[in-house]
Amino acid sequence: MRIMSHNPPGGYYEKVGSDHETENETQPLNSGSSSAVTKATAVQQQLKVFAACTTYALVGPTLVLVNARILNELHFPFPLFLSALGQVVTSFYCAGVIHLQPRVERLWRRWTKPRATTAPKLGIEPVPITTPKASGGGEAAEGGIGSTTFQFWLWNMIPIGAAQGLTFAMTNAAYMYLTITLTQMLASFTPTVTLVLLYVTGVEIPTTRATVCVCLIGLGCAIASYGEGQLSLIGMAFRSVGIVAEATRLVLLQRLLKNFKLGVLESQYFFAPTAAAFLLVGALFTEAPQFREKGGFATMAAHPILFTASSLLGVVASMLTFIVIKLTNSVTLKVINTGRNAAFVLYTVVIMGEPATTIQIFGYSISLAFFSIYLYVQSNKL
Repeated sequence: MRIMSHNPPGGYYEKVGSDHETENETQPLNSGSSSAVTKATAVQQQLKVFAACTTYALVGPTLVLVNARILNELHFPFPLFLSALGQVVTSFYCAGVIHLQPRVERLWRRWTKPRATTAPKLGIEPVPITTPKASGGGEAAEGGIGSTTFQFWLWNMIPIGAAQGLTFAMTNAAYMYLTITLTQMLASFTPTVTLVLLYVTGVEIPTTRATVCVCLIGLGCAIASYGEGQLSLIGMAFRSVGIVAEATRLVLLQRLLKNFKLGVLESQYFFAPTAAAFLLVGALFTEAPQFREKGGFATMAAHPILFTASSLLGVVASMLTFIVIKLTNSVTLKVINTGRNAAFVLYTVVIMGEPATTIQIFGYSISLAFFSIYLYVQSNKL
């Protein structure tokens, strides 16, 4: 039996020859061991995909619950500062891995000399930034982080980082006024805004069927919002801004990835510090006076586990989107996102006892149904 395998970014594929081919070919003496190695590699790849997808499905809802508890139960009404905390930790992690890992590898080779074959890894191995063609603000030559020009950073990294920070801040702010259930339901409106921005910017021209599906997703989301018994206009405003910011980030990121190859660490190395800077400046002007009056640092010192969990989960959440896309594809990410949000809504209603009217459930069901159709249309290029 002939087994050929390779590991493209989209996942693992295996091609097996026919039985007739097997009979007519000369079998090498070590074919059994080669087959075992190939199967072991396939199993390892499948385990990686399973672990990444499962972690991605769990980390997001966990981060939501932790942040909602900090903002509401601990009376810590500082969404900008809380969002900035995760981005600051992400920035230090990425910078530490990118700048410390090469030095550790050199020291490891120097100490172990010829005996060492592989140096220990501190994190995800960075991928140099490559640019087949420049877009929107100059070229960044190959060779990694150090060769990135200021113009490239100004036109590409700052807008995405700002949109990323605004997304986190507005989403956290909405939890102070809306139930977790409604907030997650409103997330289904993001594809509609993303589609509009893709069309307006010319990044992607959607098909008629995809457009109809996304419009019906938005209709279901509107019905779910209408069914909310105690709707807060302030909370809706925060959530709406967060949805627009998230859609903007996705569109800008898609445009960037068309022309540049970014690794997981490189992307957050640029985006997270920018997001943290915007969030901290915003917090300085809007939250700093109350932060001192209400003893923000005292609250953090009294609940170190919750704030540490929020920061670390923020790091993992920032990385996992890129990891899941790298191991699978963007369609798989959307499917996981949809299933995760639906399961989380079910959890908040059944387990946490949050109120949900029949109209809300009906509207959200419409959004889920047409989102599934949208994924089918997109994956089959209909």
